Amino acid sequence: MSPGGDRGGRPPVLLLHGQPGTARAWDAVVPELSRHRRLLVPDRPGYGRSTLGPAGLGDNAELAASCLVARDAVPATVVGHSWAGGVAVLLAARHPELVHSLVLVGSVGAPRSVTALDRLLALPGAGDALTAAGLAGAWAAAGPLRRGAAYLPPRWGSRLAALLPGDELEEDWRAVVGRTRHAFVVEQRALVDELGDIQAALPDVRAPTTVVSGTWDVVVPLEASRFLADAIPGAELRVLDGVGHFVARDAPEALIEVITAADRRGLDTTP
Repeated sequence: MSPGGDRGGRPPVLLLHGQPGTARAWDAVVPELSRHRRLLVPDRPGYGRSTLGPAGLGDNAELAASCLVARDAVPATVVGHSWAGGVAVLLAARHPELVHSLVLVGSVGAPRSVTALDRLLALPGAGDALTAAGLAGAWAAAGPLRRGAAYLPPRWGSRLAALLPGDELEEDWRAVVGRTRHAFVVEQRALVDELGDIQAALPDVRAPTTVVSGTWDVVVPLEASRFLADAIPGAELRVLDGVGHFVARDAPEALIEVITAADRRGLDTTP
């Protein structure tokens, strides 16, 4: 993992962004969280400033574990969004001594979090071509659609805006159709191949866990988050009404509250 950002004081929090993305996905929560905590906010392998090539879920979990140990940032509250929620699950199950508490935000791991489209995008050749076209098209359309959302009735405008990706990859179009595309395809294949590993690990998670889901999330639906909360011992489910997949961007205050409460749960269960 790239060095990322260490901000504030302890207790440490590791923020793992989704697929595709960069550490900038957490920009809306970093200033407040860093007032009281030490934050590690890395670009995951294959994205942003990371010098590492893309890796699967298990390898990402081992890299995250190495990062926490090398930074003397253990045990940490680990927050994983979307694809990286699977990384966070494997990290907590395989290295329980490193994880103080766990927050899974729109996380993969349930059978319903992998769709037929996910499997198509994981196919060699066809998946790569579809990913290149899809990523370029998504980021080309995102800006105009965001501007157009302002002219819709408030509820529909807000719902459209919640579906759209952030702008952290718009800075470099070559990355969107080049390095980012390659990382996305590698991670799609890993999602399909390692989904069973995540599901098998869920009962082994011992860290206090909060699963967060938005009612407008169409990427990882609420039913998938309920599956995770039921499968992880003692996990809590926090449902955010009128919020989509990009919780850190669209509901930062609520997510900060969840992370703060997760820290307290970890302290309450410490022997």
